[in-house]
Amino acid sequence: DEGCVCLYVACRQSTLPTAMLRPHQLHCIRAVVAVAFLCVSVSGFQAHNHDAITAARPRHWTSKLALSSSDEEGGNKQQQKKKDKDETFGSQLRRSFLASSAAALTYAAVGPLGLITPPGFERVSPLQFIAALGDPEANSGGGAGSWGIWETDPGPRGFRQRDYEKVASGELRPPKWFQEQDYFLDENAIIMPQPSFPLPEGKYLVTGGRIATTGLTVSSDGTWKLDSGKLYDVTHLPCRAARYRGGTPSSVRKQDFPVAPGAIMPEVPGTTKQDYSVLFVVGKAKA
Repeated sequence: DEGCVCLYVACRQSTLPTAMLRPHQLHCIRAVVAVAFLCVSVSGFQAHNHDAITAARPRHWTSKLALSSSDEEGGNKQQQKKKDKDETFGSQLRRSFLASSAAALTYAAVGPLGLITPPGFERVSPLQFIAALGDPEANSGGGAGSWGIWETDPGPRGFRQRDYEKVASGELRPPKWFQEQDYFLDENAIIMPQPSFPLPEGKYLVTGGRIATTGLTVSSDGTWKLDSGKLYDVTHLPCRAARYRGGTPSSVRKQDFPVAPGAIMPEVPGTTKQDYSVLFVVGKAKA
């Protein structure tokens, strides 16, 4: 069942630095993961007969549509209502449960890191996300002036290719942040808001939700340095992000998505592309 597979992959990608946890904390975390895995398995079994035909739609980190509809009335609304009714209750329940469970598991995996932040840091809640550029094997470097930060998950404000087509035709109004020839895509081809540029100088506690959690120092001259490890170690591999400029999302090829964890984002004809590494920010230096 794909639900079990999704949670298993999430567990594998979200390995905690166990040396930072006490034995009773490890037992609690393992129990929570086991219960979540069991719940998804049961839910998937119960919903299977209802969802044999309709495939689950790919999700972002926590994605949902963030478009405001136009003032048109009549046929479009009626068609949408009919489409909504066509989906069975079991299918909707399963999709909602899987999406929320996957997001909860990711946050549960990195959440405890914020509760045991090392001296000199304070916890960041909710998680923030750095869009970083640099050699994955490097421990330090320059160019942090071109890094950005999402202070909230960009997924819930993003929208899909099929909705862009409605924007292009005037059927839907785009969100205020949308720039048609300068946009970000995630691993599922969701069009995301841009991060805030540049990343402010300071010290951040970052992780990729896998092995390493360490301090990242960003200086005013654009240099950056990790306290330990390399950029790859604190990159969250399932979250892919790239910036596309010079063309519109109309050229995005649906067959190129979704993108595998750690893979390079696909090209979009007519645009220039810049891949970014996504780092979870779980803490910041105390003022």
